[in-house]
Amino acid sequence: MKKQWTCSAIGAVLGLMGGAVHAQSSITMFGVMDVGVQYTKGDGVGSRTALSNGGLSTSRLGFRGTEDLGGDLRASFWLEGSLNPDDGTGRATNTNNQANGGTPAGPFNFDRMSFVSLTSGTFGEVRLGRDFIPTHYNSIYFDPFNANGVARAGNLTFAGVGTGPLPTAITGSNAVSYWLPSGLGGFYGMVMAGTGENSSRETNRDDGNFAGTRFGYASGPIDVAAAYTRTRFDSTATIGDYTHANIGGTWDVGPVKLFGLYNAVRVQLAAGTVRKNTAEIGAHILAFDVGRIRISYAYLDDRSDDSLRNANGLPRNRDDARQVGIGYVHNLSKRTAFYGSYARLMNSGQARYVVSGGVVPAAGRVSTGTEVGIRHVF
Repeated sequence: MKKQWTCSAIGAVLGLMGGAVHAQSSITMFGVMDVGVQYTKGDGVGSRTALSNGGLSTSRLGFRGTEDLGGDLRASFWLEGSLNPDDGTGRATNTNNQANGGTPAGPFNFDRMSFVSLTSGTFGEVRLGRDFIPTHYNSIYFDPFNANGVARAGNLTFAGVGTGPLPTAITGSNAVSYWLPSGLGGFYGMVMAGTGENSSRETNRDDGNFAGTRFGYASGPIDVAAAYTRTRFDSTATIGDYTHANIGGTWDVGPVKLFGLYNAVRVQLAAGTVRKNTAEIGAHILAFDVGRIRISYAYLDDRSDDSLRNANGLPRNRDDARQVGIGYVHNLSKRTAFYGSYARLMNSGQARYVVSGGVVPAAGRVSTGTEVGIRHVF
C-alpha cells in the first residue's frame, strides 16, 4: 500500500527539516520487506543457516514525487534504497563507479535509485542521478527469479573478472539518461551515460565513465529487449574496460510464462581478455489460483584468453558453471506472499561460483541453497 501526502503535509515535513518548501503535487512513500530463512552449502568448505533478505523482491524503502508544470511537462524525483531487515541496516553504494568509490554497508543509502527528472508525454523523460544500468533492466525482467534469491541468474550473469560483479554491473552513479515516451506502438527504450568524475590530470581519468542503451518491443504476450553497456577502466591484472551485452524476452501464454536471457561479458585485463557468455531459460507456471511455480536453467561458458590462468596454471576458460533453480510463490493477499526456492550451482574446472548469500565452495565443486520467506509490500 503506497502512502500519499498532500502538499501541506510535505511542507510541514520539509519545514521541520529546515529546507525551503515549494508547491508540489504529491509525494509517495513505498517499500518492500522481504525476510527469509536460508540454508546454503559449499562443497568442500561447509554450510550456513542464516536469516536472508530479498529472496523474492529486494527489501527497500523509497520516496517519489511529481509536480505538474503545465504544458505537457512535469518534474519528478525518485529516492530508493535497499534494506537489510534481518539486521536493520542499509546496503552499500558506490559514488564514482570505481572500486575506490564503494561505501560500507550500515547507514541507509539510496543505493538503488536517486534522481530528478523532467518528463513530457510527447518527448519522453530525462533523468539525472543514480539509476539501474540498461543491461540490468533486462536481468530484472527476463529472469524468472527477477534477479533475486538463491536461484537468480545473476549468480552467473553478474560475474565480471571473477565470480562477483564489477562496479557498474547493476547500477551507475553520476548519470544522465533519456527515456522514450510511451505510446510508440509497443516500442520502448533508453540511453544512459555516467562519469567517474576523475580529474583530467589523473592517469586513470576515464575510469568509471560508462554509456549504454536498451531498446525493446512489448505487445500482447510478447516482450523482447536488447541492451549494451560499456565502462572504461585502465587495464590491470584485476580490471579493465568492461562491456556487457544482453538480449532477453518473455512470452506469456496464459498458465505459463516463458523466459529467455543471453548475456555476453568482456573485461580487457592487462594479461588478456575475460569472456563469459551466459544463457538462461525458465518459466512461471500458474498453480492453485493464487500461486506460481518458478523454474530456470542457466549455463556459463567461459571463453577467456588462454593467457589468463588460475593459480594452478590451468586456463580459466575451463571454469564453466551450470545452475538449476526451482521455487514457488503463494500470494496470501495483494501485498503479502510466502515463497520458497532451491538452487543447485555446479562448477567446472577451478570455478567457484556461489548461490546468492551462500558459502563459496571449493574449486570445481557444488554450491546449493534453500530459502523460505515472506514478502510484504507497502
